[in-house]
Amino acid sequence: MNKLKRWVIASIGAVAFLVAAISGVSANTNGIDVASYQGDSQQYFSSFKQVDDQFTIVKLGGRGGGEGAHYANPKAFNQIQNADRAGMQTAGYFWGEFGDSVGEAAYHAQLAVQDAQNAGLAKGSYIALDYEAGAGYNKANNTTAILTFMDAIYAAGYKPMLYSGQYYLNQNVDLNRINTRYPNALWIASYPTTAHQAGPDMNWFPQMSNIKIWQYADNHYGVDGNVMVNGSLDNAKPAEQVAAKPSQSTTTPTKPSKTQYATFSGVYVADYWTTWNNKIYGVNNDMGIPVIDYNNYMPISAFTLTDRYGHKLSNQTIKGNNGQMEYFTLTGKYKVLSQTATAVQVQIGGEPVWMMKAFATIR
Repeated sequence: MNKLKRWVIASIGAVAFLVAAISGVSANTNGIDVASYQGDSQQYFSSFKQVDDQFTIVKLGGRGGGEGAHYANPKAFNQIQNADRAGMQTAGYFWGEFGDSVGEAAYHAQLAVQDAQNAGLAKGSYIALDYEAGAGYNKANNTTAILTFMDAIYAAGYKPMLYSGQYYLNQNVDLNRINTRYPNALWIASYPTTAHQAGPDMNWFPQMSNIKIWQYADNHYGVDGNVMVNGSLDNAKPAEQVAAKPSQSTTTPTKPSKTQYATFSGVYVADYWTTWNNKIYGVNNDMGIPVIDYNNYMPISAFTLTDRYGHKLSNQTIKGNNGQMEYFTLTGKYKVLSQTATAVQVQIGGEPVWMMKAFATIR
């Protein structure tokens, strides 16, 4: 994978701890991940089976950064088919450098599903998001974008997983939100050494919860070494059994059986200001439901103007649509009026507002 090497030795010098005693984790199933610069023959994968590697995660493609507008792994089809013929479980991963953009995350997911289908990856298989570069400044916004990608993978009939380095995720992502919606779906890279490792040293297992796969080496007989400590990659298991809150319907609004409230923890861009019935409203293009109209306008009374990091400005007067970037937060607790699988209608400033559900935490 396109690993950031600063993670590799992150744990060297730290105090190792006995995983079996602390978390109950034990070495379970070993495997590898491959990209276009690895082999794609059945014999190649059989050689890893001989050293007890039981699964292969194949790079499907990517977008952003060095991947360009869209990269598709030309070996993905052969790698998946021949790993399967060698008796290995298979899954895929997709490099996603979309930062905190919900729109880009949705498009990345569309490409990932397309690449998975072209590579012959069976429905019900895992598709991991490789999120290790280009994160935005705000954890909440990054997390919303990541969940947008994972939700789209789930809706397409695959099972989502999130790959990154331990340090990078802790710095840039709200893992509580990820783990709540998709329990045990983390694939974490953390290497105790860059030297060859025939198998994992579980004394160095990352001190995190909800890990499904630990990438313990970038030199395991010349490839990345992984150990799966939770479940399997069985693509016969449907995606509905993975997500904590399955939601397939996107059309019929439903009213909550009890009063629920939505909160919004991100720092958002006021893409433009508008007026309606002599009142001023703000619009964020990502949060609004396409096509954006007065149903998506948010009363300005709810906005707290901030800098890009979420620090409240002393001057709360809007500058208007003059080309200067303006940021805001929504610090209230807003009553949920109705919701679908992808959208939620909340009461803001006494008015109903439809917004993309991915931005909201609903309780």
